[in-house]
Amino acid sequence: MYENAIPLVYESGPLRIRYLKGESADLIVSFSGVGKQRSVEPPPEFPGIASADRQNHVLFVSDMSRSWLNGDGMAGQILRCIQATADHVKAARVIALGNSMGGTMALHLSRYFGFEKVIAFTPQYSVHPDDVPEEDRWHYFRKRIRTFHFPRVEALRPEATKYFIFHGDENRELAHALRFPRKPGISHFILPGADHRLASELRSSGVLGPLIENILAGKTRRFRRQIANLGGVSIAQYRPDADALQQPDFAIAS
Repeated sequence: MYENAIPLVYESGPLRIRYLKGESADLIVSFSGVGKQRSVEPPPEFPGIASADRQNHVLFVSDMSRSWLNGDGMAGQILRCIQATADHVKAARVIALGNSMGGTMALHLSRYFGFEKVIAFTPQYSVHPDDVPEEDRWHYFRKRIRTFHFPRVEALRPEATKYFIFHGDENRELAHALRFPRKPGISHFILPGADHRLASELRSSGVLGPLIENILAGKTRRFRRQIANLGGVSIAQYRPDADALQQPDFAIAS
């Protein structure tokens, strides 16, 4: 893929924003997750799917510090860049897309920017130890967050933005999923048998691209048929396995 050649258009401290020019009136803002190497910039997330063969304009946002948007001034910097790009390309709609930490960042920013849609795969409800004490991943980065400006995913705006959130049913994933707000306009699905590698597994099976494409195109029936074929269920209909919920490392707060 061409992701290594995507031009860097903004850099400030740990924040990196890259831009790929498109032809349509759609601007996709793709937020990267933590990545696999501490000292390397997290790679652009969903480059081929987001750009749709260079049809969409795409901003790729990555955070070298892995702060879950808690870096001082980071949210404002990202929002200004999104707005400036949307104005420049005369975007008819702006859609946010993210995986893991990137999904969390997209959800947080939807409180301040009018995304038409937000698509988030395995986002964290919170990485603050008091909010999700079951979470035992990403210690290296989490302990470096000095101030939690965005402690939890809350105050979403489904009246303005359509949300599509996906989690697997592995215990640590459910610890986050079951804490997310539930309102009309928030389409939140659990895919049985999946863990934090959900997006990667969907990509490997050839499902991820069509799934996102149908969401972007507003093809609701096709999208819901895909979810049903994958065995996915709405979180409102999901019933966690009683044995799993009794495990010492899985205690959902009431």
